[in-house]
Amino acid sequence: MRKRQSLLIGIAAAAVVPLVLSTALQAAEPTKAPKAVEGLNVGGGERGIEAVIIPGPPLTANDFMSKEHRTFPKGMVCVECHNVDYTIDTVASATRQIARSSAQLSQEQIWAKIVEFLPGRERFALTTALDNKPLATTVDMVLDKDEKVLYVVSEVGTEKLLQLRKNPNISAVHFAGWSLAAGGPALWRSTQINGTAEVIPSTDPRFGVAIEKYNLVRVTKERAYRRFDLIRIQPEQIYYFDTTLGEGIAIYQRWVRGRTGVIAD
Repeated sequence: MRKRQSLLIGIAAAAVVPLVLSTALQAAEPTKAPKAVEGLNVGGGERGIEAVIIPGPPLTANDFMSKEHRTFPKGMVCVECHNVDYTIDTVASATRQIARSSAQLSQEQIWAKIVEFLPGRERFALTTALDNKPLATTVDMVLDKDEKVLYVVSEVGTEKLLQLRKNPNISAVHFAGWSLAAGGPALWRSTQINGTAEVIPSTDPRFGVAIEKYNLVRVTKERAYRRFDLIRIQPEQIYYFDTTLGEGIAIYQRWVRGRTGVIAD
């Protein structure tokens, strides 16, 4: 009887030992790190930050990025991970999607940045179009920060004036920043303007007032009356692009005429 009891006690003890060892090992084993997100590392972009591509669902022009969207390096754009379908008749575009990817400043803050970027006579590429044929020319523009319009003088009879009288819709861009050839810091700033233009002849009373704001440098005011027409550009939307705005702030900031505060649509 004693032998049987001893045998049973031995078996029970043997069963307890592995359990104790297992518990001790579990306690000593470090907590496993969460599994790393798998994806395709495609290397650095223009900002020098490496990107990992993780395929996502298709996007249309009306999709917004949800708060549950995974984090991603600054400089990545939607099309790197998603198939996109941005149709031409919608208000959204790739630029708009990039702007949505991070925080937008208030309309007042964006306008202040635009005013700072366009302090005087600045060189723009101005695009007009007629009969489905675009024309790009370089012009000097001056921003009237109070009226929120830009002024351009143009030689009477130029092609862009002829186009504007028939089609007032314009697009214009001014940019400054680093180029691969020139070297230097990798910083970019630009304004991309969409709006309408009005041609003001020298016989219009507004011509003289606007010429004073334009600050002529090539000719006298008297000669300007004989030589130029004035173009008054009213921006309806401006995309301000700035790679120096800081972490968490979208590099594209969208200003819209008549809007205030922070807009997210």
